[in-house]
Amino acid sequence: MEPESLLQKLVAMEAGEHHPHDAPTLHQIRAVFESTDGGTGGLVDRMESLHHGVPALLAVHSYAERMVAYRSTATHTTLDVIASAIKEVMTATGEPPLIVVDYLQKVADFGPGDEDERITRITERLKDLSIEFACPVLAVAAADKAGLEPGARMRARHMRGSTALAYEPDLVLILNTKANVVARHHLMYDGDAASRFRNWSVLTIEKNRSGHDGGEIEFKKRFDQGRFDPSGNNVTEKLVDECVFTE
Repeated sequence: MEPESLLQKLVAMEAGEHHPHDAPTLHQIRAVFESTDGGTGGLVDRMESLHHGVPALLAVHSYAERMVAYRSTATHTTLDVIASAIKEVMTATGEPPLIVVDYLQKVADFGPGDEDERITRITERLKDLSIEFACPVLAVAAADKAGLEPGARMRARHMRGSTALAYEPDLVLILNTKANVVARHHLMYDGDAASRFRNWSVLTIEKNRSGHDGGEIEFKKRFDQGRFDPSGNNVTEKLVDECVFTE
């Protein structure tokens, strides 16, 4: 994702966090950034046309200098490149950063072996970097084909290179659209359930080295504002691994 797209989502998210009911949409904010909104003047002038637009922009500005986006590719962004980036940030700020890797399977690795061996090396090295620099690493992982099949519930075993990804991290979180993972009877006897559940995601704690695992929390999608509603709820419906839909 381009840095400007990330910035637009952050502005939309900040507006939605503070004013969820009347905040501008991500589409509106993108139009302002890309000068397709029909407005005039600079960015701040055009953001004034959006309800809560300027405060959201200022909120992002308040922490912008502490956020660094690196353009990465699968051909040159090796673990050594990531380590160098961490050192640069720590030298400039004096603090260990939160490292977000999106996504783990795209980290460049030219060592021998198949994909599982490559992902194992990457995962182990990311953990080494976390320990070496005392910084947390949030790595987004890609799923295999089985985990993306309609009606399937994604699990840790569906992540590409799942053996290392299940062992090395302290915490493994899996996101599923709620409509795909609720038990059949919730869909059979409520005609609007499938449509309603598509607006929610279920976050499953598959592993938690420092606490309880197996927890299932639902969050409402607010993708029009580039975010989830952070007020999650415990899932009360029964969830299954494979969901069968009926006519």
